[in-house]
Amino acid sequence: MRKLQKPPAEELRKKKTEPLAEGLQIAVPIGPKGRRVWSKMSDEQIVGLAKRLVASKEIVGRKELRCEDSGLYQVLYKRELINSIGFEEKQRFWEDTSDENIIRLAKKLMEENGITGRKELEEIDSGLYRILMIRKLLDRVGFEKKRRKGRPWTDMSDDEVIEFAEKIIERKKINSKLELKKADHGVYEVLRIRKLIDQIGLKNRQRSWKSRSDEEIIDFTREFMAENGINGRSELKITDSGLYHVLQSRRLLNSAFAHIERKRTDNARDAVIDALEAFAANDNASAEDDVA
Repeated sequence: MRKLQKPPAEELRKKKTEPLAEGLQIAVPIGPKGRRVWSKMSDEQIVGLAKRLVASKEIVGRKELRCEDSGLYQVLYKRELINSIGFEEKQRFWEDTSDENIIRLAKKLMEENGITGRKELEEIDSGLYRILMIRKLLDRVGFEKKRRKGRPWTDMSDDEVIEFAEKIIERKKINSKLELKKADHGVYEVLRIRKLIDQIGLKNRQRSWKSRSDEEIIDFTREFMAENGINGRSELKITDSGLYHVLQSRRLLNSAFAHIERKRTDNARDAVIDALEAFAANDNASAEDDVA
């Protein structure tokens, strides 16, 4: 009886990997169920894969990358690597856009991409999602609030909520508050509302403000406010408390908001002038009628 020969080691190695996309000489680890095991790849390897795919398929935007390989896109998004691919994001100045136009833009984007949930919208266009959230317009876009089964927060004590969150953090290997927010927005909001977020042991991403001059921080703040449609100090504090506190500690809040306050003053002055001109015009018309 003839013995079966074992396949060479090279053949076994090939079976454990598969190409990321047709025509690309890129291999990723494959698990027992035939799925790609992203956890075995470093951030640099994943970014390299994405860049090769982008170059091979001539992809020019995030939407195209998501359509081409949604699995890879999700990994880039969860690891906060999407900005490392090199796509140029269009800068949008929301402060001059009305609520109705923002809602109209969101509904059009959802219809074109088959978006049915908030998380999908945030992944596709995080800037648009943030401005909807800041202006409290999310409910007007058409999302239905879904209640998670088995999580009656009102019946849970603070300790139970913290324990629940810690299990999620351990299971999903979460390292920052932002990762927790993306992984489970519901539990993050409960922790935030109950003021328990700092008891979880997670930290916000550190930004090296010390190396930036006052002028650089002011420029960064104004650009951030323009992109997110922020028009007041309280909105900035809610959206980015770290940046707000840096401005406050360096006494730069007045400088950062000077252009907005000046614009409001100019608008108020123009409104008064327009009103006076309209009043004068009406007064002249009345005088002409009396003469006639």
